[in-house]
Amino acid sequence: MLWLFTFLLLTLAYGLLIGSFKRGWKELPTGSLANSIPWEEFPTVSVIIPARNEEKNIGQLLEALRQQDFPAEKLEIIVVDDHSEDQTAAIARSFLNVRVLPFREEGLNSYKKKALEKAVAAACGELIVCTDADCIPTKEWLSELVRNYLTRDAAFVAAPVVLTNEGSLLGRFQTLDFLVLQGITGAGIQQGSLPMANGANMAYPKKVFEDVDGYKGADKLASGDDFFLLHKIVTKYPRKIIFVKSTNAIVKTAALPHWKDFIQQRIRWASKSAHYKEKSITAVLGLVWTYNAFFILTFVGAWFDWQLAVIFPIALLLKTLMEWPFVKSVADFFQVPITLLAFFGFQPLHILYTVFTGLLGLAGPYQWKGRKVK
Repeated sequence: MLWLFTFLLLTLAYGLLIGSFKRGWKELPTGSLANSIPWEEFPTVSVIIPARNEEKNIGQLLEALRQQDFPAEKLEIIVVDDHSEDQTAAIARSFLNVRVLPFREEGLNSYKKKALEKAVAAACGELIVCTDADCIPTKEWLSELVRNYLTRDAAFVAAPVVLTNEGSLLGRFQTLDFLVLQGITGAGIQQGSLPMANGANMAYPKKVFEDVDGYKGADKLASGDDFFLLHKIVTKYPRKIIFVKSTNAIVKTAALPHWKDFIQQRIRWASKSAHYKEKSITAVLGLVWTYNAFFILTFVGAWFDWQLAVIFPIALLLKTLMEWPFVKSVADFFQVPITLLAFFGFQPLHILYTVFTGLLGLAGPYQWKGRKVK
């Protein structure tokens, strides 16, 4: 029947896509470049941290930066205080060698991009390194990023981020979902087919940012400070985008504590998809969304058609088995424990969330950091 034939075609296409991600992840250069380049040859680095009401987190990050295995005389730390209403700025100023830039522009849709532009313009470092105020890097983080930047002659460095959780259903689901996104990020960059990055852990030369006119052209969009900048850089430096697959380069951040915050975050991420210009990305997102939507439609149809009732669990198991080798390899890198049974159990939740956040991301405004944006 037509329904089954369509589902089979989607499954085949999805399986080929997941297979390509698995190959790309496996092909990534793995391991640390520790001691490959002496500190004397390091460039100057400016770490930029946009922060809004982060008094609970900013101190931990700045302490982790103070303890970096990196020459202090070559390091500049800039905190951009984005309309904070708490003690974020005061805590940042209590750390020596931290510059705090107040950002007070009003009436914007993309506050973070404007804050980052201000920080990059003020930065003195050759290499700009971006992270978020709620992140904690390893002690070797900056040295690892810099050595990869120099050794691989990079115009853009994407690096891994992992979510920590306290064992709740939401926390474990977020961690799993996020590590899959990280695996796709690494694989896509390695294959040159799907360049993505996360603003919590990325770097680029200041000159490159200036060469591509920063966020110009995407500065009206609330989300995508990482994605749209990367794609401007890809256009000008297509062979100089790298992903650092090293545990020394990982930064950690906590999973969101509430379902509402999680859904709003994912809607924010999905909202930028309507503005993608790259056909390859649109095709991949379209395939993933359609494939997951077919599961929901098949589940509903199963209540009225016994054949669909048979097809649904078989298709769900097949989807799980197709994804598992890729997911397990990424989870092993991040040292996140996951069993095949637990992964299978998360499938219905992941399907629902993928379909509905995708729709809501295209529908309109959302709340983030106490602001209503679109």
